[in-house]
Amino acid sequence: MVPALLVASLVWAAPSSRVELVFGGDIIPHDGVKEAARASASSASNEGWDFVLEPIAGVLRAADLAVVNLETPVSGDPRAPTASLIFDAPPALPRALVAAGVDLVTVANNHAFDQRRAGVPLTWANLERAGLRYVGSAPTEAGAWEPLVLESNGIRVGFLSLTRWLNGAHNPATWDAAPQVAFVPYSRKKDPQALTPEAAVELVRAAARRCDALIVNVHWGIEYDHTPRPDDRALAQSFLEAGALAIIGHHPHVLQPVEPYRTASGRDTLIAFSLGNLLANQDWHYVHGAGAEARGRKRDSLLLRLSLVRSRPGAPVSLEGPSLVPVWIDNNHSVALRERQERSRIQPVLLDEEVMRLDERLRSLPARRERATLERQLDLAQRRRALILRLTQPAQAPRAKAAPGGPRDEAG
Repeated sequence: MVPALLVASLVWAAPSSRVELVFGGDIIPHDGVKEAARASASSASNEGWDFVLEPIAGVLRAADLAVVNLETPVSGDPRAPTASLIFDAPPALPRALVAAGVDLVTVANNHAFDQRRAGVPLTWANLERAGLRYVGSAPTEAGAWEPLVLESNGIRVGFLSLTRWLNGAHNPATWDAAPQVAFVPYSRKKDPQALTPEAAVELVRAAARRCDALIVNVHWGIEYDHTPRPDDRALAQSFLEAGALAIIGHHPHVLQPVEPYRTASGRDTLIAFSLGNLLANQDWHYVHGAGAEARGRKRDSLLLRLSLVRSRPGAPVSLEGPSLVPVWIDNNHSVALRERQERSRIQPVLLDEEVMRLDERLRSLPARRERATLERQLDLAQRRRALILRLTQPAQAPRAKAAPGGPRDEAG
């Protein structure tokens, strides 16, 4: 007979389950980014996109699930019209995202219809060919709001993606006509058939019942503003009260606070209002120097690590973290201006690793001219890292639940 003490020990030793998540911000194929990829292209490099994403690939691959916002259609048409605010990416980009460790992209954003309605199903097809999952648009409105549920380490993680902007575009008027993007506008005057915030809260509540942990990705806010909108904070808190475990935001292209929020039922949840750009070519002219801190903020970024934990079989899933990984979108613009033979390069770099690399290089006592350059680069990395961590501090103590609302519109 097994002693009672041993039985108790076996029961209490039941292993916990853990899922490591990583979230990144906006992936935007500006012309400069495309040129940088082409400049690095080789026959086995997904047309240079592997090189562009290489510095952050280790963090993405280490996660059980890695998620970024794909702020572009992927039409597959090399003649697709593009402009400064009309995007399209080649099919090599989603292939490179998969190679870098990305498991899922959100596609509900204000650029979803940049290649008109026909570009949305073309994007689905190219993402599926690359083996890249997506959420936020579908042939029907119900499908666009269908949570994508992925099981990892015994935990069912659900993802929703919605946008509050469509750049003046509109879903088809009937809910069963393709394509549909999950859309909750700030004002329904131009989109009277669009979902209200209250209806979205109920859809989040229904989605939360279908998984162990629900993550809601929201494209919202005011571009280039570091302060969340009060109505967005209220909507996020309503989603969390309805059962979501974390809200991940994007669209402002700059960083906003990462705030904890305790629900009325006592659950510890999280709102990351904006993760900024992860790969883009904004503030491309930035040169580090005196008084430069206020500039370059569209190149400040981060990767957000979260852990989902189930302490024992049958227990609810809780949230641990966050852990912030500061990122700077590096380019060699100033070098290329001085040395015309230098190829264009744009890459998101991990600032913790960059600081260590530069510090080690300086310890090797390089020549005076090289040392001055390294010291300038180290100063940049240290200052941007400190700024990123400061910008993502909670703006204020989390407030009690409030009702969503507040009409406002923009075309950013």
